Amino acid sequence: MPSVRSAGDAALSRMAGAGQRHREEVGMTLPRPRTPIPGLGSDHRAAIIVSEMQRGIVDPTMSQLPGLAEQVASRSVTDRIDRLVRTARELDVLVIWSLIVPRADRIGTGRNSPLMSLLHRWSFTTGTEEVALTPGLTVDDRDVVITRVHGLTPFHGTDLDPILRAEGIETVILTGVSTDVALTGGALEAVNRGYRVVLPTDCTAGSSAESHARRIEEFFPLMGAVTISDEVLRALRGQL
Repeated sequence: MPSVRSAGDAALSRMAGAGQRHREEVGMTLPRPRTPIPGLGSDHRAAIIVSEMQRGIVDPTMSQLPGLAEQVASRSVTDRIDRLVRTARELDVLVIWSLIVPRADRIGTGRNSPLMSLLHRWSFTTGTEEVALTPGLTVDDRDVVITRVHGLTPFHGTDLDPILRAEGIETVILTGVSTDVALTGGALEAVNRGYRVVLPTDCTAGSSAESHARRIEEFFPLMGAVTISDEVLRALRGQL
């Protein structure tokens, strides 16, 4: 059995690697040699979860979260997610869209946090343009859409877990927004339920470049594999 010290060293090594991959994403260093991604490949069934890529959250013309919307736009997150999911579908990878869609009367949508209270202060409700997917992303007939009226994370109050188990999914590839809240909570929930987690950093964003970088370098390496979308696609094709 590995010692606590060796396990800690391994975790720190993963964190260092995540920092390297984040720097690769923003063009600061040369790419590292390709290595297998735990949880991806011919021996594992994976699903892509796209979190909250909705107009009222990430569209700069509508969002009440301007910092997050600016990060999504400046880092071309929408285009990168679109490329990832289009290619993944052809590889028989399940794509799941995780959306928050409050009722028009807000029944079930709490005010028990500043972020949830924000949903009561603008027209982000079912049937409005705000809850629609941001332009550039399209749901395919092969995809699954899960919605919730309350909560901050993909598993909370949804059928996500039973859907994943029914499809024999072992690994979740988390994309979308935000690394501050929904993806952080989603990674914890996935690990607690026994799934492996993969995070392609170029398909995610946070409320600022600094907060995103902190999560990528300090938190997500403790949850699973931190990588980029090109490497995810290579792994899904069995090329790693």
